[in-house]
Amino acid sequence: MSFHKKLAVFDLDGTLTESKQPLDKEMAFLLLELSKKTMVAVISGASYEQFRAQFLSHFTSPELAGNNLILLPTSGSQCYEFDDPTGDWKLVDEIPFAPADKEKVLTVLREIISSGQFDIPTESQGDYIEDRGTQITFSALGQRATQESKQAWDPDKVKRQKIKTEIDRQVPGLSISFGGMSSVDILPAGQNKATGLKRFLARIKLPIADVVFVGDSLFAGGNDLSVKETGIETLAVSGPAETKALISDWLT
Repeated sequence: MSFHKKLAVFDLDGTLTESKQPLDKEMAFLLLELSKKTMVAVISGASYEQFRAQFLSHFTSPELAGNNLILLPTSGSQCYEFDDPTGDWKLVDEIPFAPADKEKVLTVLREIISSGQFDIPTESQGDYIEDRGTQITFSALGQRATQESKQAWDPDKVKRQKIKTEIDRQVPGLSISFGGMSSVDILPAGQNKATGLKRFLARIKLPIADVVFVGDSLFAGGNDLSVKETGIETLAVSGPAETKALISDWLT
């Protein structure tokens, strides 16, 4: 498949890496090679701190200097670019979450956990709730749950839909989607990966016709679906192996 876009955007979990697992050396190499050919952005519900731990471990400052790699954490409600003079990443754009709405969401999530009505384990593997500044992420099994336990907990998304319905009932109007295999991402009204990505495109003055998006959650309720609905060309993958094959094809 020939590559003819000016920007390639990738989801992180389930697309470039397994859920919350580090980027491997082969994927890091492929992304660097692709960034020599076109601009590359990674958008995820993950926080910037998680990007540092999960995504950036295989990149060095000399490799990133003058590079075309962009980070869009918390579903694109933040944008980081590499700053050559400091040799580090710099926050260049951010969409805030209203403190009053955030506090309401946190209260509802605590009620959901304690109610015993949503099949939430009484002992979590890490924190249930992560305040990522511009996004709140609820991990039903805890942030450090194993792949196997997450895969088994809600494969048909029925449990997370029940959680979403309860949040909608108490704090209507927010943007809620399902991240990974056991998470719920909560953003301000109207904010999702699509609006985050469109905000970035407006800032760099790039039309959607010049963009391709690659993700594993383009299904109904998935946190990548909103990108497809913008008219941006989207390619669905089943995991990192398929993404590697796609990038390798583009590079050749």
